[in-house]
Parts: sequence; structure tokens; C-alpha cells
Amino acid sequence: MRTTPEICRRLRGAFLAAACATVLGATCGCASAPAATAPEAPAADPAAAASGGETPRPSNLVRGTATYRERLALPPEAVLEVVLEDVSLADAPAEIVGSAVRENPGNPPFSFAIPYDPARIDPSRRYSVRATVRIDGALRFTTDTIYPVLTRGAGAEVAMLMRGVAGQPTALPAEPFGPLPARFVGELPCADCPGIHHRLDLLEDRVFFLRMTYLGRGADAIFDQIGTWTLSSDDSLLALFAGTEAPIFFRLVDRDTVRKLDIEGREIESDLDYDLRCREGLEPVEPRLTMRGMYRYMADAALFEECLSGRRFPVAMEADHATLERAYLETQDRPGEPLLVSLQGLIAQRPAVDGDGTVPTLVPERLIGVWPGETCGSRMTVAELENTYWKLTRLGDQPVIVGERQREPHIVLHQQDGRVAAFGGCNRMTGGYTVDGSSIEFSQMASTMMACPDGMDTEQGLAAALGRARSFRIIGQHLDLFDEAGELVARFEARHLD
Repeated sequence: MRTTPEICRRLRGAFLAAACATVLGATCGCASAPAATAPEAPAADPAAAASGGETPRPSNLVRGTATYRERLALPPEAVLEVVLEDVSLADAPAEIVGSAVRENPGNPPFSFAIPYDPARIDPSRRYSVRATVRIDGALRFTTDTIYPVLTRGAGAEVAMLMRGVAGQPTALPAEPFGPLPARFVGELPCADCPGIHHRLDLLEDRVFFLRMTYLGRGADAIFDQIGTWTLSSDDSLLALFAGTEAPIFFRLVDRDTVRKLDIEGREIESDLDYDLRCREGLEPVEPRLTMRGMYRYMADAALFEECLSGRRFPVAMEADHATLERAYLETQDRPGEPLLVSLQGLIAQRPAVDGDGTVPTLVPERLIGVWPGETCGSRMTVAELENTYWKLTRLGDQPVIVGERQREPHIVLHQQDGRVAAFGGCNRMTGGYTVDGSSIEFSQMASTMMACPDGMDTEQGLAAALGRARSFRIIGQHLDLFDEAGELVARFEARHLD
């Protein structure tokens, strides 16, 4: 099976999660500030793998990361506290279910694991995670939004963004290419066209917009991407994570210039120009693309948290929003609960609610699908095919919905003996599997023969999907199985194990 390049693993360790919409200015930071040292990467917190012949169960831990946007190192006396709370009652204080405390946590992003008693979790109630950083007892950073976990479609992993507390110092070092946002442009070589015009916007919350225009191919040759950017530990390499198998790499030539690299992060051996240069005075790019994200609607207001970047966008009540709203209300029992949706849309600059400037706003142009019970998964971490607990979320283009009293269908591929253990919703299944590159086949599948009132259709669909599977693809925390014709037969989402 193909391994991830070493440079990709190193950069992923430096990733800073960001999940908050910010006002985009038109100023480009080009040569106005000295280089800054990138935040230190946290210690690895690998998920434990399944082992042996027993089908594993999800752990009783809530895991995740907490970060902040400021490039500020914490002093040794800083204390990080992360709390799991029951927030079901709006008119009563939250009840603490579990917590974790880290003294001198170092630099963000901070990884954490909160142990909890599963007997205290009621599927009908709402739970969220809250994080704070205190320095000498004074609150310095805190989350200011709800991050749901465990119930009502939320998983056991979360990435949180904290905000600085008003009144605290905010003078911070600049990025290596100066103050953000920074906007780079250039025309890079193209094998079968006059060139590819690139426009790259690097935003303050580690989100990027990239527009590539293939010259000489007409108005339809414009391709937009959105995702998260990060720097290597020595600030020499820029990586753009956009949901593809490999990041897009650039080298920082100087504060005004970034140079495109190959897919392994190496210099392209060519006399042609692969440089993008910082340009001041440009208006923010307004990308139009297909997106996946968690949509919420409540009290005539909607928010969309895009999966690849984690950025939250207010949603404009226009274009195809009526279709999106109707699908949400038909699927969710309570307003405000997150629902994974896929759509085509435009991220446009619209006046802020408070009238101060503009904010990037999602204009939903076409709803593609809604996926109850599925989440975005962890950003910029890639699950392994083997020894991972894979929860079934789709069969073909249909979401898999699990009742409150049902166990979730799943599979685990045990690397040690080349066996797959699965649960289809009623019966346990087992068999062999072989992997060759991106090809996969399941063989000699056997099953127990229980009859259940619920879940049999899903179980039969899972068995059929495993029988048809011929190739796979992993993007982040999602595993897709494809048949011989390249059609999606099943999608799974990774879950952490004890």
C-alpha cells in the first residue's frame, strides 16, 4: 500500500486548525515584517489500532485539538483546561461530564483526550466540549461557540478554535511573508495551453483560496479550491491541504515570492517560471466550487462550516437556499443541530450584519445531498486503511441511518492476519481481504444467521458492497470503496479505538 511522503507527515504535524469566519481585507503583507518562527507541533497522539480477532468498540474518550489564530507562545505558567459538558438545558448551568487539564501545554495546536463514563451519556441529550487557557489564573483564551460531540450525529473527535479575551495584549509577530491576508499571483507553465494563471489568497485563520485559470480555454476553464495552509517548522515550505491525496507545495523564496514545487515537495527541474509574487491592492477572490460541510439552521439564520478548512460562513438566504433549508428541516428533529451537506456554491463578499465592512458569505447555488449521521471527520489527518474502526455512513448514494438503540454497522481490516471483521446491523461477518496499491478485494465472507426486525436492508447492502469492491480511496478520515466501473459502493468514517 502506498505510504505518505515523509515531508507530508512532517507538515501535517505543524497543522493549525482554524474554524472561524473573519473579515477579509484587501491589504497584502509583502515585505513589512520579519520572519516569525512557526508554532511548535504538538506531540503525536496516534489512535490506538484494533487488534486480535474480536470486533473492537469505540473508546470512551473524546479526543481533539484546540488552537488559536494568534502566533503567540504561551509561558510555562499557562494552563489548558478542556471540559465535556451536558448542554441540553438552555436555562440551566451546563453539567460537567469529564475534563482534562494540561499545565504548561506548549504551543498550539493542543491535543487532548477527555475520559468519560459512557453510562452518563444519554442519546437524547446534547453534549459539547469547551476549552480555556489561563495564565496565572487570568483567562487568556476561550472557545465562544458550541462544539457538539457524542450524540445526534456528532462524533467523538473535535477541532476547536479559541479566541483571545478582550483586554489582553494582542501585539504578535507577523507571518514570514508579512501581515495577512497575503495575495499571490502568477502565470505558471501548462503542458497543453498558453499558461495557468494562479491567484492564491492566504488568510489569517490559516484558510486559503486558490483560483487556477487555464488560458485560452474559455470561461469554463476556471477552477477554484479552498482548504487549509500550514508552514514547515523552519518557515521554508508552504503546504496547501485541499482534500486531494497530496498537498500542494510551495517554497518561500523571499517575503514577496513563493515557488511551486512538485508533489513530493521538491524543486521542479526546469528553466520555466514557477513563481507566484505578492500583489497589493487586489480584491478578495470569490471562489465558486463544490463543497461539503456541516449546515445549521435556526431562528431564520444559517451557518455552514466547510469541511476542508473548518471555516464558518454565514449563509445567504438566496439562490437555492430554500431547497437546502427544506432538506434540513425534513431531516433534523431539532433546529440548530449540525447536518452534513454537499452543495455547489459561491463564497461572496457581503456586508457584515453589524454594517462594518464585508464578510465572506456562502451563496448555495445547488444542493447535491444531505448525509445524516456523517461528519466532516478530522481535518488534515489521514486514517490508515488497516487496523482502523470504519463506521458505515453511505451505501451508494444513500445515507446509512442508525436508530438510537441499534449498533452501528462497521468494518475493521486486521493487518496481522489479513482478515476483515464486520458488523452489518444484525449479524457479524468475517472473511479475507487482499490489497495491492489502491486495489482491494474481499473474499470468503461468512456471517452469523440471526434475524432482526431492523437493519437487515443495511446489512445486505454492506455485504453486497464488500463483494463488489475493487478499489479504495482514503481522504482524511473517510474511506470510499468503488466497484469495477469506478462507482462508489460504500463510504465509511474512521472512529478512534481503545
